[in-house]
Amino acid sequence: MRRRVRQFLAATAAVFAGIIAILWLAIAILKPGPEGRIVLATGGAGGAYHEFAETLVADLARSGVTLELKQKVEGAGTLKALLAATDSEAQGGIIKGGMLSSLQGRYASLEDRKEHEREANGLRSVGRLFIEPIWVFYRGARQVRSLSEFKGKRIMVGSAQSGTRLVAVQLLKANGIDASNSTLVYEELTEDAAALMSDKVDVAITIAVAESPKVQKLLRVPNILLMSFAADAEAYANRFPSLSKVVLHQGVVEFAPDLPSADITLLATSTALVVRADLHPALALLLARAIQRNPKRSFDREGDPVLFYEPGKYPSIQDPEYEISPDIKALYQSGEMPFLLRTFAPMAKSMGMKFWVPAFVHVNGSRTILLLIPLLSILLPLTRILPMAYNWSIRRRLLHWYRQLKAMEATIHPGGGDAHVAEKLHDLERIDTAIRRIRVPLAYSDQLYDLRGHVNLVRQRLIQSTTPLGRAAE
Repeated sequence: MRRRVRQFLAATAAVFAGIIAILWLAIAILKPGPEGRIVLATGGAGGAYHEFAETLVADLARSGVTLELKQKVEGAGTLKALLAATDSEAQGGIIKGGMLSSLQGRYASLEDRKEHEREANGLRSVGRLFIEPIWVFYRGARQVRSLSEFKGKRIMVGSAQSGTRLVAVQLLKANGIDASNSTLVYEELTEDAAALMSDKVDVAITIAVAESPKVQKLLRVPNILLMSFAADAEAYANRFPSLSKVVLHQGVVEFAPDLPSADITLLATSTALVVRADLHPALALLLARAIQRNPKRSFDREGDPVLFYEPGKYPSIQDPEYEISPDIKALYQSGEMPFLLRTFAPMAKSMGMKFWVPAFVHVNGSRTILLLIPLLSILLPLTRILPMAYNWSIRRRLLHWYRQLKAMEATIHPGGGDAHVAEKLHDLERIDTAIRRIRVPLAYSDQLYDLRGHVNLVRQRLIQSTTPLGRAAE
């Protein structure tokens, strides 16, 4: 019996191991998951986007994901790269807020609106990262209170491929300014702000973080003024949901003398990190967690507090332009990664496994567990039947010989003579020999000995029932 049990268990284990090996081989060949690699478009080194992305590299590496930063892709080029036919260009990128919104509405062309639909369907947000004000610097001594006052001027709106251009042109169009009545200069404001300083342009619009060197420099130039949107900032925020209002308070740049000399209301966007809609959910989740754990620093390179920094506000899932997946929303709200991905990704990296293994476990392991829950509710009651079935399987073997014994006992005739006794004793020995060969677990030994005791009982009855044979023996 024990040998048969061992053989059965060994065969079951071999079959199970074979199934696991076949499944593992199939998965290893098919590789049903992503490489542990994300290509992120960040713009040039030294920029705020690239600097922020560098803080994510080490965090992702702990989970076996390599973050490659693509410096030559930025602005509108980022969106084109993300929506390319292949993922060779980029799988994600950091872009200015308002770029997508600028492609819709009354000021967008039909081609822009088609592009908006394509981008809205093909991209997803991983979160908003930090504030970027819209700075409108201009030369002169008179305070300007509306963009419409710049009609007929030379206005620098950013390079043709920049995100600044898309937002700036939309705002200018809303104020009746376009290439037909003003000179739009499609160049980027350089770090030294030479174009504005040398009278090459009258106005320069740039979207940049407050600690940007060119912004800090222009804030200190006496004959360069910064436009305040105080008159209609609320209207802009209502009209363009991707914009918000921030205030550059008096003296916040310098106290002696006060810079600025009065409060200046600015419009601002929030920088977004977007990814392709088909980016594997495990990669998107790890990227979102890296953003959460590495928010933009509250101090600049010199150690001064960053203007407009609000602790705990960013990163944020409040995205007015791009859809955010439910998994990433849950991550931001709970602060917890899914258990399988959180534990298995670092473990797989330490064991030298490819990233597609934990990614596959994350996607399919959770589903498997969800499927097992109703299955277990059915299987658990069945486990109570197994001991009963096992007990019956052993008892059935004993009952077989009980039937044989009972049938043989029914054929015993008192005074049947020597031949009759010899025949029945032979049958009884056959039954006893077969019973002695039965192997049962120790817990069932009492039933086996009961059966052997009944054999002896029948043997005694057989001898006692043959009186003539008994007298002859005497």
